[in-house]
Amino acid sequence: MMPDPSAIGSFEWSELGKLLHNLWFYLALIVVFAACMLTAIAIIPSLVSTRHLPTAASHFSFTLGLAALAFLGLGITLMIYTENVARVLGRFYDRWWI
Repeated sequence: MMPDPSAIGSFEWSELGKLLHNLWFYLALIVVFAACMLTAIAIIPSLVSTRHLPTAASHFSFTLGLAALAFLGLGITLMIYTENVARVLGRFYDRWWI
């Protein structure tokens, strides 16, 4: 039988706050990435092909795709950092698999 989780100190609360902020920021980055990719791959080419947008707008699609890849890179980097911050959970709760 495992012991009960220990008390949470101020350092752990601070790290848990960072963890939660990072997770919410990660969610926002992935939503922005998905919106940029959807716009770059589906919406802009469709509007250009139906001539609702001028053909010069298709150049913006490439730029928006690069911006989306930048958001994906930020998301991956943030998740790696968040994984390191999440190690604080082991200080007060040692049961990773319930």
